[in-house]
Formats: sequence, structure tokens, C-alpha cells
Amino acid sequence: MSKKRMVVLGIIVFILLFAVMDYTSPTSEEMEQWMLDENDIVCTKDGGVNYCEKDNQAVWRRSGHFRNVGFFSSYERNYEYDTGEQLTYRTFGFLGKIIPMEDGRVWKIVN
Repeated sequence: MSKKRMVVLGIIVFILLFAVMDYTSPTSEEMEQWMLDENDIVCTKDGGVNYCEKDNQAVWRRSGHFRNVGFFSSYERNYEYDTGEQLTYRTFGFLGKIIPMEDGRVWKIVN
């Protein structure tokens, strides 16, 4: 096989691989639902407003961010409860899998 064909074949394989990785990267909605389920947070919608609770404590405020760079995604969500307690959950999504993350060196690299 000629060098030119090898380069073209390599480019095609790279494009196909990137397309599969992009297609299987979890969406923000999938990551949010996974995070709620994993942490036993229950949300209900009343007139277009979400009310969330964990262990019978109301969640007063939610904030965070979602980042999708094509072949992986990351999601961080901060919850503040009516007691003043604050919790932060971090997840990493890759090839259809969602993995919980801790704050640290790896988290800083993916964000």
C-alpha cells in the first residue's frame, strides 16, 4: 500500500473514531439524571419550577456547568440545602459511560 493511501486511510479511521466518540458522549440531561439518581435527589416539577429534595431537605439553590468537547463531557453541579450545607458532585462521561469524579488533578485536566 502506498504512503498516500495509508495517510488517507488513517484520516478516515480518525474521523470515524471521533464520530463514534462524539455520538456516545453523554448529554447534560443524561448526566444530570444520573447524578440525581446516584445521590438520591428527588426533583418534581410544579408549574414549570423544579423543586428538589435529598433526605427530606429542600435544595435551595443549584448551580454548575456542563462541558462537552466532542469525545468526552464533564459535569459539575453544586447543591445548597435549606440547612446551609453545600455539596458538589462531579462526573465525567466517555463512550456512553458516566464516572463520578473527585476534585483534584485529573478533574482540573478535563476541565
